[in-house]
Amino acid sequence: MGILRGLCLSAMLMPALHASAAETRYNVEIEAPSSVDDLLEQHLEIMRWLNSPRMNNAEWHRLLQSTPRNIEDLLATEGYFSPNIQQTINSNTDNQPADGQAGNQDIRHTAKFTVDPGAAATIQGIDIKFSGPVTQQPVGENPDPAQLKDNWPLKLGMRFSQDRWANAKRNLLTGLMLQRYPNARITNSKAVIDAQANSVILQVEINSGPPFRFGHVEVNGLQRYPRSVVDNINPIKPGTPYSQSSLLFFQSELQATGYFSNVEVTSRTDDADPEAAPIVVNVTENQSVQVGIGVGASTNTGARTQLTYQDLNLFNRGWRFTNSFKLEQKAQSLNSLIRLPTDKNGYRDSLNADLNRIDVEGQTTSTLGTGVKRSWGPRTFEQTIGAAYLLEHVAVDGSESQNNYAATVSYGLTLRRIDSELNPTRGYLFNTQFTSAPLDVMANGKFLQSYAKIQAYYPITRSTQLITRLEGGIVSGANNAPATYLFRAGGDQSVRGYAYQSLGVADGDAVIGGRYMVTGSVEVIQWLTEQWGAAAFVDFGNAANTTRDLKPVYGYGLGARFKSPAGPIGVDIAHGQETGEYRLHFNLGVTF
Repeated sequence: MGILRGLCLSAMLMPALHASAAETRYNVEIEAPSSVDDLLEQHLEIMRWLNSPRMNNAEWHRLLQSTPRNIEDLLATEGYFSPNIQQTINSNTDNQPADGQAGNQDIRHTAKFTVDPGAAATIQGIDIKFSGPVTQQPVGENPDPAQLKDNWPLKLGMRFSQDRWANAKRNLLTGLMLQRYPNARITNSKAVIDAQANSVILQVEINSGPPFRFGHVEVNGLQRYPRSVVDNINPIKPGTPYSQSSLLFFQSELQATGYFSNVEVTSRTDDADPEAAPIVVNVTENQSVQVGIGVGASTNTGARTQLTYQDLNLFNRGWRFTNSFKLEQKAQSLNSLIRLPTDKNGYRDSLNADLNRIDVEGQTTSTLGTGVKRSWGPRTFEQTIGAAYLLEHVAVDGSESQNNYAATVSYGLTLRRIDSELNPTRGYLFNTQFTSAPLDVMANGKFLQSYAKIQAYYPITRSTQLITRLEGGIVSGANNAPATYLFRAGGDQSVRGYAYQSLGVADGDAVIGGRYMVTGSVEVIQWLTEQWGAAAFVDFGNAANTTRDLKPVYGYGLGARFKSPAGPIGVDIAHGQETGEYRLHFNLGVTF
C-alpha cells in the first residue's frame, strides 16, 4: 500500500493591528495499492489543484465532491470497474501566538481517500473483423489479415486497460495502412464491459479501403539542382504496391545526398487514382557553397586545425566538390573530391586527388595520389570498384629514404545489417577490400592487398550490450608494395592501450608496416541511462611480416559511452599489457 500526500498554502491577510497573516492549508492523503497509486497521484484533479494559487474554500468543496468520480474514471482506464472508495474530511484550527501579538488562527483542511480498486476486469472475448478488398486478396499476400489477428497483443485472460486497447487498435490499423491500404479505417470498435463479472469483450471492425499503387513523382522545392538528382535516386517504379517503408527509404536516400537540408516524401492517396497514387517530394536545398573552419584533437594524431570548402553544384551540373586542408601534429593533408550525382542506372561516381604526410613511430610517409571510383547498390549491400595512382616518399629513422609508385585497381564490398546506422544495438557490419597493382610497368612491382573487417552488435539484456570486432589483412608481393599498402596496428580504432600505428615490424628505432595484420576486440557496455553508459573491453592484435611473428598483444580498460545525434561517443582509459602504459582514447561514430 502507498500513501500519496499533497499540500497547498493559501495566505489570507487579516486587517487586525499587530497581527500577522493567517493561513488556510489544504492537505490530501490517498491510500491505495501500489498498482494504482502512481496513476492517482499524477492524474487526479485535486492533486493538481493543490499547487494552484487560485485554490480557495469554494474550489476545495467542489473538488471534494468530484474526486470520488474522478478516482472511478481513472481506475476504469486500468480495468478496475468496481472500486470501493472511502472519504474522510477534517478541519482543524491552530493557534500560534507571537510575542506581544494576538494569536493567529490557521485553518487546516485535510481530506483522506482510501481506495480499494477491487478485482481487475479481464478479457473474455475478442472479435476482429475485416472488410473491403483485403478480404479478396490471395492467401498469404501481405498484409495478411490472419497474421494481423495472430499478432493482436491482447489475449484472453489478460487484464484490460484503455491504453492497451487503444494501442492494439492503432497497431492493427497501422498494419494495413503501412502496406497497400493507406486509407484503411476503423468502422466500429467496442469494449463491452460487465462490471459485475469483471469481464470485457472486445470488438473491432476495419475496412481496408482500396489497395494502392504508386504513380508519377511530383517534386517541389528544386531551384538550382537538376531534377535528375531526385529521379535517379528514386527506387520506386510506377505500379509498385504502396508501401510506407519504400517512401521512408526514398526519403533517407535523398537526405543522404547532401543536397538538401530537409526532405519529405509522401504519397497523395486522399483524392488519387488507387492504381497511380502520386509520390510527392518536398525538398529544401542546402546552400551550394559552404566554407568551414574547425579545431579539434585526436588521441591518434594530436591537435587539429581544418579548413573545408564545399560546392554542391560545381559547373551547375549538381557535382559535389569538397576540398579540405587539415593540419595535425602528426599528419597533414590536402584532399579534393568530386562526387557526381547518382545516374539513372544507380551508379555513384567520384574523382579524388590527395596530398598527405604522416610522421609516426620513426617513419615519415609523404604521398601524392589520384583516383576514380564507382559505387552502386543500397547501403545494405554496397559495392565499389576503383583505379588509382600513387607516388610515395618514405623516410625511416636510421635508414635511407626511398620512392615508390603504383597504379592500382580495387574492389570493395560493404554489408550493413544493423538496426540503426547511428547507434546500432543489434546486427553486424562487414567490409572487405582487394587492391592490386597488376602491371609491373606501372608500379615497383606486382602486389595484392586483401583486407576484411567485421563488427557485430548483440543486446545481452535491455541495458547491456556486447560489441565484437575482428579485422585482418595480408599483402602478397609485399617487397613491391608501397608503405601505404602495408599494415600497422594500435590506436583508437585498433588495439587500445598502444600508440597509433605503433604495432608492426621493428626497423631500428622505427616501426614500419608488415605483410600481415590481425586485430580484434570484445566490449561490453552497461547503459546506465538512455544516453549514458560504462564500458569494459579487451583488445588484441599485431602486425608482422610472417605469420610466425604475428603474436598478438593485449590492451584492456574501461570507458564511458554517450549516444549523441552524430553517433556513439566513447572515452576510454586502456592499459597496454606489453608496454605497461596507460593511454587515453577517444572515438566518435561507427567506422564503416
